[in-house]
Amino acid sequence: MKHRMPLSIGAIIVFFVLGLLVALQLKNINANNLQTSYAKQDLTELQDKVMTLMRENSELSDQNQNLSDLISSMGAELSGDNKALQTIMEEKLKAEIFAGLTDVSGKGIQVFMEPGTDASVKASRLLLLINELRSSGALAISINDDRIVAMTEIRDTGTTNPQIVINGNSYPAAAQFVIRAIYKDEDINRGLQLVNSLIEQLQTVSIITVSSSDTISISKLSEDSLTNRQI
Repeated sequence: MKHRMPLSIGAIIVFFVLGLLVALQLKNINANNLQTSYAKQDLTELQDKVMTLMRENSELSDQNQNLSDLISSMGAELSGDNKALQTIMEEKLKAEIFAGLTDVSGKGIQVFMEPGTDASVKASRLLLLINELRSSGALAISINDDRIVAMTEIRDTGTTNPQIVINGNSYPAAAQFVIRAIYKDEDINRGLQLVNSLIEQLQTVSIITVSSSDTISISKLSEDSLTNRQI
């Protein structure tokens, strides 16, 4: 069953407002006609007012019809071209995923990074990993359930108690970091290859393990996130 666009609600509101305006204008005409019976006014002046109101009513009626025709044509175009509408919705979804505005689930890979000989994880190593995931086609990425988007900041902070700040949230640099990435089926192997290559580079300073999964879920960017407030 086809679902009609919510555009009809707007049309009802438009028609109601225009109808109300027309009714008010007609009421003004009737009021002016009644005034001719009880007030001594210049007949020519009254006729001019009536003609002006009639022209305004006619213009409102024309606008009403034009809006009705426009809405009808838009509805016909959308209902008659489901492929175009589907394309628009797909592009909208891609934009929402890219901006981190929606939850995502699907196949992908997860990476566990733990401190190595440095006794702490570094923001620079997380950034290297994120860049590899992005370049291999990851659709959505998270670190410790913090959604990674274009505006995400990942940096080191603190000396006696090192922390890594992600989207304004702080995580102990001496703890484990869990990175998840969702891929299209055809890109998962490429992601695994690039991550494994990175593991070889960082194995002396970090402990990294990687695995693929058919059920990875990544939440949308938190509304309380500092990054979300900057978008």
